[in-house]
Amino acid sequence: MDRLILQLLQKNGKLTNEEIGRMLQRSPSTIRDRIKGMEEDRTILGYSAIVDERRVGILADAYISAEIDPKKESSALTGLLELQNVSEILHVTGDRRIMFRIKAPDDKELLILLDKKIQPLGFEKMDIAYVMDHLICYPGL
Repeated sequence: MDRLILQLLQKNGKLTNEEIGRMLQRSPSTIRDRIKGMEEDRTILGYSAIVDERRVGILADAYISAEIDPKKESSALTGLLELQNVSEILHVTGDRRIMFRIKAPDDKELLILLDKKIQPLGFEKMDIAYVMDHLICYPGL
């Protein structure tokens, strides 16, 4: 039941308990209790709006793979978390163990951000993969 509720919420986070209940043939109170339980056990971490970034002036989007000295990793990751342009940070396999996603109004601003704020954190040998277009973008699925 919880997985079905999660699938519905991932497709439309604005569904009410009543609407979910009708879809799953359960009472709204049952749905409310299950959602509350998933929030309390941190299965559901939060809710957000999906924004058309181009309409709010975000035209540059890139994934960066980088090396970092293990001694600098903790402070570098803390520094990344403080930058509002960083939307995702991952540990990955391979030579460049850290990958993160950054967004900016344009390519020039993105490169300035890399040069002035990210590289000084200790990241080295950065590979930049620009997102050219979102072919499919369904959060949570």
